[in-house]
Amino acid sequence: MQKIILYIQPQLRNTTTEQDFVRVDLMEEGIIELTQVIQDIKDIEKVFTDYSRTFNLPASKTNNKIFKHWYNPDIDGFDNQIISNARIELNHLHFKFGKIKLEQVVMKNQVASMYKVTFFGNTLTLTDLIGEDKLENLNWLNNFNFTTSNSVVKFGLENGLIQTVGSVTYVDTIIYPLIAHSQSFIYDDSTTIINNQDNGLNIAAVGSNLDKRGVFPDDLKPAIRVTEIFEAIEQKYNIQFKTFYDDGFYDTALNNLYIWLHRKKGQLEVEKQRLVNDESFGCFSSTINCNHFTDTSVKPHFNNGTYVFIDTNTHFLPESFIYETKVIPTNNSIEYSIEIYEENSGNVVSKIESVTGTNSISVGYGSGGTNVVLPNTEYKLSTRVKSNSFITFGLEIDITHSVYNTSLNSGTGGYETYTANFQSNSATISLSATVFITDHVPDIKVIDFLKAIFRIHNLTAFLNFKGEIVLQKLDDFYAGGDTFDITPFVKTDEHSIGTIVPLSEVDFEYAEPKSILAQQFFNTNNQKYGELNYVSDSSKSNIYKIKIPFEHMLFERLQGKTNGVLSTVQVGSFLNEELEPSIGEPLLFYGIYQQNQDNINFCENTRPATYGALADTSGSNSIINDYWIPSVCSSLGTSSTAPTFNLNFGSEINTYTLTDYGGNNNSLFQKYYNNYITRVFNKRTRIFNFKAILPLKVLLNLTLDDLIVVGTRAYTINKMTTKLQSGETSFELLNEPS
Repeated sequence: MQKIILYIQPQLRNTTTEQDFVRVDLMEEGIIELTQVIQDIKDIEKVFTDYSRTFNLPASKTNNKIFKHWYNPDIDGFDNQIISNARIELNHLHFKFGKIKLEQVVMKNQVASMYKVTFFGNTLTLTDLIGEDKLENLNWLNNFNFTTSNSVVKFGLENGLIQTVGSVTYVDTIIYPLIAHSQSFIYDDSTTIINNQDNGLNIAAVGSNLDKRGVFPDDLKPAIRVTEIFEAIEQKYNIQFKTFYDDGFYDTALNNLYIWLHRKKGQLEVEKQRLVNDESFGCFSSTINCNHFTDTSVKPHFNNGTYVFIDTNTHFLPESFIYETKVIPTNNSIEYSIEIYEENSGNVVSKIESVTGTNSISVGYGSGGTNVVLPNTEYKLSTRVKSNSFITFGLEIDITHSVYNTSLNSGTGGYETYTANFQSNSATISLSATVFITDHVPDIKVIDFLKAIFRIHNLTAFLNFKGEIVLQKLDDFYAGGDTFDITPFVKTDEHSIGTIVPLSEVDFEYAEPKSILAQQFFNTNNQKYGELNYVSDSSKSNIYKIKIPFEHMLFERLQGKTNGVLSTVQVGSFLNEELEPSIGEPLLFYGIYQQNQDNINFCENTRPATYGALADTSGSNSIINDYWIPSVCSSLGTSSTAPTFNLNFGSEINTYTLTDYGGNNNSLFQKYYNNYITRVFNKRTRIFNFKAILPLKVLLNLTLDDLIVVGTRAYTINKMTTKLQSGETSFELLNEPS
């Protein structure tokens, strides 16, 4: 019998300091089972599984201390909404890292009897950690905010934006692809057909009216690279994805994979904003008060619009911190809003909206306000001003710090208060049109985004011994294991063999199409563009659907309207069949950078409301032959060679080369699902159920990617459930069909 030892990392109040693990008392008679599964063949869409088990702990003095008598609501201590770190040892040897969540307390005669807890792997906790957060809550993405203008849009289309975050330079994280949200594009380079030169949708860079037609700045919306969304997830939730980066997948399949910033249909709505933390200020108070806040080497201090403070709680008496912003517009008729936000969290802590004239807002922390100050925690308050119109204004910021001083009142102590008034050194500050990334990312939950990427590429997640979340393609996962011959430990006198899944087919598909060409494709073919129906056994009735909550757009390589010659320009149109702006699910696509290709005309003008009309007035224009085109493929491909990656589950004609590659198109199914699905539905594949008594050396080293040998046959593990005390393990194994 193995001795089970469970350790929990206790929660400490009001601090982020990690506490040493504490040993937990276990039920003497309790049997702890642990079920492990990486990708259950009976639910092939399931992600973020690994292991989990609910069991009971006695309400001993030790455990009551750990859980801080949580059953008593009058005691403020243990927070069961927080998932605590934990680990299990067998005979004092490491077995599993994981998490513990307190589920409930069982009471007997008004006295705590036992605690019900769940132990599970970190991959499962992603759901608990992320919760209902959406992409808009990934504040790290705002490192890629940018001030937009006609020239910036042109640069994003022609080159891609170059931005620096800390010491890292990001190239092409933000691009402007040729996807139209409210208009379609045509290409006609004829110089003789006047009607086409009078069409405002003609983007060919020949003929007349080049200053009134072509690609207009407000035709386009930016897109952000998917890899930066993964980085933002790591930053926000303090997690680290491993191997995912190391095996080349991150730099190949995900490279130049973008999500279009299409949160609302139609034109990108950019509110004019100004962050005041890049302004310089002068102090207009007494020297002592100014000096108290201008030394940036200590806290609290004020620097360029940002108030930084921390409650050291030196005298165990609360300090107070107050930050007040006054906006003094030059035009009292223009509406604007003021927000005070905390830079470290990105949260808005005070705001006032749709006001005119001079206005002030403030926020207080500690004893000076309603906001709690956690000890030894840094806070950074700053201000932003927003308006739908351009506005200029003056700015004043008043800050106050009150702290207890034991030397006051002849040594008896008392509070001393410092207050300073800071005014912008610029007579007026102007708003600029800034694209805040989190304002425009699609309206989707972070966990749903992750699940979608997992499903697209058939990824699995598990926790390694370092506590890192490992992401791998399922094929790579199974290829990385060891081989264990457990024949001596298996009860071979009795085992069962069953079928895999009672399914007739598996359908891989995207969301209902809301863009015109994808809708027309569906109407014509009675099938969504890019979907795949894998039929295994028509005699069975159940159909399993794997549905991706993304829009899947059918892109179009533009053809000369007069001569019928294909151009090098590929575009997308997010219009419905009535040629009206549409909004669907988030749009995922590959960005392909075209260099020295067919010329297109970029017109720095305003697109008229009338469909296809020329601009009312002349504007400046540029002829460009470098631009980003959208595609479902990672590259253009050739007439004989398919692109290495594409976002279609099934085989579709390449929209750029117009080539049908058949079964060699490197579809999602072919690259990520073929081996797994064909094996699952192979008529020679069975589920073998064995029971074994595993020795400690096997229990400690066996992982779900290992190959199991029983007798003369090798198996992969679908699921295993282990009674930790005895080592008795129930296996669901899959044979390798011949």
